[in-house]
Amino acid sequence: MSLLDNKKIRVILFITLIALIFAAGVFCYIMYRPHRDVQRETPVEVTAIGLVDLYQIDESSANLRFLDKAVQVKGVVAEVEINQAGQIVLILAGSDPLSGVRCTLRENKKVLPGAQITLKGKCSGYLSDVILIDCVIVD
Repeated sequence: MSLLDNKKIRVILFITLIALIFAAGVFCYIMYRPHRDVQRETPVEVTAIGLVDLYQIDESSANLRFLDKAVQVKGVVAEVEINQAGQIVLILAGSDPLSGVRCTLRENKKVLPGAQITLKGKCSGYLSDVILIDCVIVD
């Protein structure tokens, strides 16, 4: 083996080592970054009826305003459900009987249908309901 071949091997090993260190750093950042706590963020305040109406009128502009942001929503509990993960899901009534705000609670708390409530959570989009996740009840 010539001296030139040894240099090439060293350069290739060095580049491979740097790439592995970089990949490990990216992996650790993705896996172990601090969890975002929307409860500490300043929320966008809106009523359940107003939120549903905004999404039904123009979903794209509503997404710009609410998607992946902390939202504080006030409304009347139309239904209480339990999802597959055993979490309580409150559906707040909208102006349309087929659409509302679906709020998955962070901690299970007993809430009855018909209750006036204010919740804070992260907006994750709109299907037939506006979806809020990681919600807490605001006192």
